[in-house]
Amino acid sequence: MAEPYPRHPASKSAQGMSGSRPGSGHGHSKSWSGSSGGDLLSPSGMTPRSMEQSDAVPTGSVADTTDPHRNEVRQVGWTFLPRRMRMTSVRKLVFLCLLFAFFRTVWFLYKAPNKTSTETRPIDSYMPPMPDTPTGHTSQGGRIDPIQWLRENTILDFDKLPAQEVQALAESRPKAAFISLVRNEELDDMVASILQVEARFNGRDTHQYDWVFFNNEEFTEEFRATVSNATGSRCFFERIPKEHWSIPSWVDETRFDVGRQFMGAIGVGKAWLQSYHHMCRWNAGIFALEERLANYDWYWRVEPAVKFHCDINYDVFRFMQDNNMAYGFNMAILDDARSFPSLWEQTKAFIEKNGEMVDNDADFNWLLYTADDRDDVIRPHTGADDGLSDGEYNNCQFYSNFEIGSLDFFRSKKHRAYFNHLDQAGGFYYERLGDAPVHTLSVSLFLPKDRLWYFRDIGYAHGLCEQCPPHEHQLEEMIDSHSNKPLPRNTEQEADAEADSEAETTRLGRRSVIVGPFETIGSQHRRWKTMAQDVERQKGIPGLSCGCTVSAIDSNNAKLVPYESKQRKPSDTCIRKFLGGKWLARKDMVSDLNSVAEIAAGSDGLEYILDGRIGIPFQ
Repeated sequence: MAEPYPRHPASKSAQGMSGSRPGSGHGHSKSWSGSSGGDLLSPSGMTPRSMEQSDAVPTGSVADTTDPHRNEVRQVGWTFLPRRMRMTSVRKLVFLCLLFAFFRTVWFLYKAPNKTSTETRPIDSYMPPMPDTPTGHTSQGGRIDPIQWLRENTILDFDKLPAQEVQALAESRPKAAFISLVRNEELDDMVASILQVEARFNGRDTHQYDWVFFNNEEFTEEFRATVSNATGSRCFFERIPKEHWSIPSWVDETRFDVGRQFMGAIGVGKAWLQSYHHMCRWNAGIFALEERLANYDWYWRVEPAVKFHCDINYDVFRFMQDNNMAYGFNMAILDDARSFPSLWEQTKAFIEKNGEMVDNDADFNWLLYTADDRDDVIRPHTGADDGLSDGEYNNCQFYSNFEIGSLDFFRSKKHRAYFNHLDQAGGFYYERLGDAPVHTLSVSLFLPKDRLWYFRDIGYAHGLCEQCPPHEHQLEEMIDSHSNKPLPRNTEQEADAEADSEAETTRLGRRSVIVGPFETIGSQHRRWKTMAQDVERQKGIPGLSCGCTVSAIDSNNAKLVPYESKQRKPSDTCIRKFLGGKWLARKDMVSDLNSVAEIAAGSDGLEYILDGRIGIPFQ
């Protein structure tokens, strides 16, 4: 029978070498210091000690009987550790560590929120920009906080809602509809818009809001069938009555023809098209009176060929209803002043006659020029004092191609009276009076500011104008566990914090404070860290899922104003004037690269502290 294979065979040469180590200069010495062959280094003082002083392996052990040389090597290696830390103790230590890790994991899972529950919400990674409260504003008693509403009603996965809850939400839906003014030849563009709305919002079982399509002609069967197949919701196809889509009897058609030809010649967009004037008039006030909309309380305007970039994880109509909102928008931009030269004069005349209609908490100062808005182009003699006294309209408007609103408001006595006043003056035909400035002035005059909502979280694009909310950076990537600095609560604290941050990175140069494509890594890290500091204070609203590149809040400010237009521009962009407060605060330095929005607005080159590209602006 063959002998068992030895675990550590020792050849004769090896044995000879082992036997010759103590007394010869050949082979490997047992001394690491290169001194006498019988010395070893002690682990504490690193002084040599003899082999006899080390711990010996007990005689009769397995290692001793099988391989004396291995015993000797083992003695040498383990002499660096005290007896209590040798192999048996190390194994116990590893076992204890694994046991600790196991119980720690169990504790963490027990304490962590249930990710699949719809009752718990992840930490905020997006906070809506809130406008500054006007001086003397009286808040609505018993009103729900819209931020808290979003925390409690934002649902990331509607498929995980219990069937009973889905049914309850579906049965209690607000009376709302999507409305579209569209022509038969715009079928492909309309279907593209519908598919996006359905995918981002309306396709969920809890929503399924109706679609109502309007046309000044009869819809074709192809249009009806194709559009109906693009959505699971009910579709209604309405022809606008002729009296709602024709030149009123009080309008001088000759004057209208001359005026639209002149406006077309000087480049006022689509002003030469008669149908465009009809459309502006219908959208400004008549649409809410259409018979098909009589049973609805809310509308969402959807144009052909628009894009919706972000998933909408809450019921927008329910948000408007529960929070007593009346008008929602997602862009405030400048319009071409040549389109409506008499609009503000007509508006002031209406206010003089109907001053009691203006809401006590209305804030329309953001729509007026201030002393800082000097006019050095078309009225070179207008100085600061004149700027305060003339109180002219600064041509800011809510971009009405996207709007969500209350039909009750646009059917109200106040709005109808204002619309009729402008209509009787002929402004929709003698000029190119648009629905956007009319809606903007109406809701700003007849509603308190806290009934207007900025839907910054709805990514949207139409033509030249596009807005994309902050969504790119996840909070998990930004949390800095070593930072315990409190988050600034107001503009002054924010400016101080920004100054401290700039002082720390002076060596990076002036461009280190630039936000955007030229932003340095250091500046970007500081922004991320600031967002992470807000984690503990704000809880509930999840981050956004979008398919677009984040844009500044004022990136569209002057896109509708032709380059050759020499109209007077406000010193701050329209959306900043609406938001007010900290959104108007600027840094105390001039950047090397001004943003397009600042250049378009005639800025003096000072950067704003907030640009709207981060998901949690300082609240």
